[in-house]
Amino acid sequence: MNEKDFPILHNKNKPDKNKKSGIHKLHYLDNAATTQKPQIVIDAHAYFYENHNANVHRGLYKLSEEATQMLEESRKTIAGFINANQDEIIFTKNATESFNNLANSLERTLVINKECNIVSTVIEHHSNFVPWQQLAKRTEAEFRVVDYDVKKNELHDVAKYVDKDTIIVAFTGMSNVNGLMPDVKKIISDIRKKNKNAIIIVDGTQLVAHKIVDVKDLDVDFMAFSAHKVYGPTGVGILYGKKELLEKIHPFHYGGNMVNKVELTDTNWAESPDKFEAGTIDTAGIVAAAQAITYLQKNNFEKLLKYEDSLKKYLLKELRKIKSIKIIGYDEKQLKGERALFGPVVSFTIDKVHPHDIAAICDEYNVCIRAGHHCAQPFMKKLQVMATARASLSFYNSKEDVDTLVEALKYAIKKLAANN
Repeated sequence: MNEKDFPILHNKNKPDKNKKSGIHKLHYLDNAATTQKPQIVIDAHAYFYENHNANVHRGLYKLSEEATQMLEESRKTIAGFINANQDEIIFTKNATESFNNLANSLERTLVINKECNIVSTVIEHHSNFVPWQQLAKRTEAEFRVVDYDVKKNELHDVAKYVDKDTIIVAFTGMSNVNGLMPDVKKIISDIRKKNKNAIIIVDGTQLVAHKIVDVKDLDVDFMAFSAHKVYGPTGVGILYGKKELLEKIHPFHYGGNMVNKVELTDTNWAESPDKFEAGTIDTAGIVAAAQAITYLQKNNFEKLLKYEDSLKKYLLKELRKIKSIKIIGYDEKQLKGERALFGPVVSFTIDKVHPHDIAAICDEYNVCIRAGHHCAQPFMKKLQVMATARASLSFYNSKEDVDTLVEALKYAIKKLAANN
């Protein structure tokens, strides 16, 4: 992997008279929000429009057949990334749409009423919380929220919230707030022991970028993630579903391509995944997303993840040197590598300095971090903070990025904390 593989990392460098190099380098540390794109992804997107653009599945001419073949080859590549079957991958706009569409499909398929309960957790991103909360409200099902132990930095036992009336369990594989990585396989196994019929849904949006995921090994029913979180383009979501479940549930959109036969009084659906992909989907984006996966595989994804982990430990070590910084979630055991429970997403607060002010100061140093509630307001309330600053790492980051962040934070403390 070469930093030059990612054009924006050098195209957005700023002139700086105070630096010997004359350049103020871009330090992008907001990878949990979206990742930067390698040149191979950018080129693939343009190449499709320049050479293969046609509507898929509909044309009998060669150009349409080429586009269809590229789409299905991309589906196969993405399926292989998580060890799914090709026909178990459905394309949407993003993970948020995937969860909402899935909620609508399950509502149309299952009998959900006030005798049932739906389980989610307090640490979820809103996209894997609000759809299930609202589904429960519409159906009068009980909505159970798994709590979080702030002192132990651990999620409560999800299976304890499950009983024979649980119909859906939805939880994240990695928090976008503090990087917490629950033991997904164990959680699913424990849920199955209490209720083998509950539909288990995992938010893999952060997880797939920082851990090798095997959906068959996990035995998850559905998992969603977004291509833009894993070095692909925006506008492409991936929803995995077990084949036998996809065959049973109703589609969430109606229109072209997703039908087998339409009559005046009734419609017969196409086979999965077509029945869930109504209308024209973003073929160019999907082709580019597959190239992002290919890039990771060619560059030894496992090795890249080990580097990320080492950089995370360096970031934690440097942040801990600043007394007024409070890190959300990590403890000394994680820092020493005794427990690999957290991915490379680090949220923190600074005494007497608002997170938005921290981010603004960092921007003066050309350091990009996130500040806010991170679309996880129930988790923020549990943590008893309104917002945090968040630095999230990728394999294209370096110790120089971390050092510049720390320099910016020290300046923020000097400039702002003293005035409060």
